[in-house]
Parts: sequence; C-alpha cells; structure tokens
Amino acid sequence: MQGTMGEPVNPWVMETGSIWFWSILLAGSLLWVLRGRRFSLVLLTLIGATTSFWQEFFGDWGAYVAWNPAFDRLPFWGEMAYTTPVKPLFIPFSWGWWFAATIPLLVTLVGWLGRKFPSISTTIFAFAIAFPLFLAYQLYAEGSSVANGWWTYDTVVGPAIVSEKGQLPLIFPALLGLWAAGLVALLVPRDADGLRWHERRLGVDRVGPGWRREAARAGAFILLFQVTMFAVNIGPAILGRLLFGGPSVLVP
Repeated sequence: MQGTMGEPVNPWVMETGSIWFWSILLAGSLLWVLRGRRFSLVLLTLIGATTSFWQEFFGDWGAYVAWNPAFDRLPFWGEMAYTTPVKPLFIPFSWGWWFAATIPLLVTLVGWLGRKFPSISTTIFAFAIAFPLFLAYQLYAEGSSVANGWWTYDTVVGPAIVSEKGQLPLIFPALLGLWAAGLVALLVPRDADGLRWHERRLGVDRVGPGWRREAARAGAFILLFQVTMFAVNIGPAILGRLLFGGPSVLVP
C-alpha cells in the first residue's frame, strides 16, 4: 500500500502536530473552565469529537479510504471487519482538535451574524455561511492530504479531485459540510441559562448548576456528536458500499 502512495510528506504535521495542538486546546479549555466554572463550547466539542474517533475507520471502509502505513498505528485496534486496515495513532487527537477549532468558530460567526441581522434566521446563516466555508476548507485540507500521500481513496464515488498521489471524491466533504452547517444551526440558539436545544431535550436543565450540570452537558454533547456524525457521514458511506460497492485491494 505504501508503494501506491509513496512516502508521506511531512507526516509529523499529522502525528506530532495533532497531539500538540490537541493538548494545547485541552490545556486552554481547562484554564477557561477553572476561571468560569463552566465548560466552553471548545471543550465540549473537543470531548465529543475525541470520543467519536472510532467512527473514522468504519466511515473510511465505506468510502474506500486507505491510510499510508508509514504512520504509527493505534496499539489496541488492528484488523477488523468493515474498517479500513491501517488505523493511525493520531486519529483521536486529529478529530478532537479539528472539530474543536472549526465548529465553535463557525458558531461564533453565525451567532454574530444573527445578532447583527436579527430578521434573518441563524439557520439560514448556518447553511449559507458555515456550509461553504467548512466545505472549502475541507476540500483544501483533504486535497492537500491526498497530494501529500497521507491517505487516498482506492475507489472513487462520483466526481473527484485527482493528483499524482491519489484521488479525492467530492461527495464526502459535501456531506461533512452539510453536517457541520446543521450542527452549527443547532448550537447557536441558547436559552436564558445558556443551554442549547439538545441539552434541554436530554434533561440537562433539570440538573442544578455546578459540576454535575457541566458533566451532564458533556454527556449530552457526546451523544449529539456521535449520533449526528454517524447519521449524516458514517452510516451513509457504509450503507452505500454495502449496497452498491465492490471489492477493494487497499480497503478489503
């Protein structure tokens, strides 16, 4: 497989860089918690995304994603049915920092636009602003990663960006962009207590203020992230391959 992609270019950016960036975000978020005694959206997203990393490898199988085997691998997860065979060690950290750095920023931007133009729904802003911004950056990040030989798509579904070191289908970044826009639209509105729709639906408002409520907010966000990510991005990729996909050399 490595012969197909060649040696990855600057693999430390994903390996060492992901761990460092994740650690910096965690440290900064914890300092914010100690100051305000409340979990920030950055910390909630960091927790939710990091604990959802396991979905990556099932989605990769559905999308025919093959990682470069030069990366260090998770020590506790090897070959498994319906997963891509190479499971890089940095994935939990990269999921954490990537979504914690993007989703809260988009929520902040859409919330600001909603206050600036109160006659326009923040849901409209989320899909009009968050979707194209997230999609554009996702295409750039994924495209450069494929070009750097970090991963490739063994089989292409629909239109794709092609480089010397691999190919990038456009359907999966589009789905991720739609998921991000929907999540941002859900996270922007808050009630007088600062709680969001999913927190009220899951009963967080019935927990008294304090660390128990913050723990409940973290649990609610983990559930929100896991369910929406799987429903919009991971499940469709798996189902699509099961129904319409064929065999793959790199992602059996």
